[in-house]
Amino acid sequence: MKNYFNPQLILILTIPILITPVVAYGANPQHLEQLKTTNACPGCDLTDANLITANLQEADLSGANLNNAKLNNVNLTRANLSGAELRGVELSGANLTGANLKQAKLGAIQQNNKIVVAKLLNANLQEADLSNAELNSAQLNYANLVKTNLEGANLTATKLSGANLSGANLKTAKMEIADISTANLTGAKMNGANLDKINGDGANFSNVDLSQAYLANANLSGAILKGANLENTVLIAANLQIADLSGANLKGSVLKGAGFNRANLTGANLENADLTNGKFAIANLTNANLNGAILQFAYLYNANLSKANLNGVDLKDSRLRGADLTGASLVGATLEGASLISAQLTGANLTYTNLKKCDFREANLTGANLSYANLSQADFQLAALADVNFNGANLSEANFQGAVGLNP
Repeated sequence: MKNYFNPQLILILTIPILITPVVAYGANPQHLEQLKTTNACPGCDLTDANLITANLQEADLSGANLNNAKLNNVNLTRANLSGAELRGVELSGANLTGANLKQAKLGAIQQNNKIVVAKLLNANLQEADLSNAELNSAQLNYANLVKTNLEGANLTATKLSGANLSGANLKTAKMEIADISTANLTGAKMNGANLDKINGDGANFSNVDLSQAYLANANLSGAILKGANLENTVLIAANLQIADLSGANLKGSVLKGAGFNRANLTGANLENADLTNGKFAIANLTNANLNGAILQFAYLYNANLSKANLNGVDLKDSRLRGADLTGASLVGATLEGASLISAQLTGANLTYTNLKKCDFREANLTGANLSYANLSQADFQLAALADVNFNGANLSEANFQGAVGLNP
């Protein structure tokens, strides 16, 4: 009875791996001899070839079939492997510096009822061209990908933990559910890339261009994103706990439900960002620019927002208990129904701000400017109100019971 590969079986996999069924007959002996004598074998059948430690520097293997070949520790410096079939290949420790792998296929294969992935562990791919290559599920842990061109490449479910991708080109790359934990991506270009559900735990994204990238549900816990460009990026429900985003540009980004607990956002630009239901407990937002941002229902317990620009921000029903807003500017902001219990607002500018039904119990507003603010039904019980400017403010039904320092 013949055994046929059933593509419907793919549907039951928990990881969306693109699998190609192959029948291995072994390398063509004539093709192997041609490669050995001429260092060129474009379009040749080298399936299952054992070329471990071979010197194939500048070899022409364009369009060759190297599925399941053994190429560990091979020297393929500046070799031409464009369009080559390399599914299930073993290239761990290989030197592919400057190699041409445009549109090469290094994805997974189905063989003898097993899924075989390409292995490039510790491989050197510095300055190689892998544009539009298929690398889905490939193992590239600790590989050298410095300044490598991966534009448009398929890196779905690829393992890149500990890899060096500094200065790499990953524009529009497909990296869903890839693992780039602890990888070095300093200065990489990743604009327009799809990083849905990616694991970037502890990865270094310093000065990376992630503008217009898609990072919904991404795990970036403890990641370094200093000075990164995340303008108009989608980070819905992303995990950025303990991440370093100091000086990062998140202008216009969508961060609904994202977690920034204990994150460092000092001097970050979050202008017009959507942070609805964001979690910022104990986060550092000192000198951050949140002008026009949406923070409805945001959780900012004990967050540091000192000297932050919150002009025009929508903080309706947000939770700012114990938050530090010393010297912050909230001109024209909306904080209706917000909780500011025990918050520090010393010297804060809240002119023309909507603070209707705000809870300021035990808050410190010493020297704050609340002129022309809407404070109707606000609760100031036991609050510190020395030198507060209430000029032109709406104080109807406000509760000042037990407030300290209120001018008569």
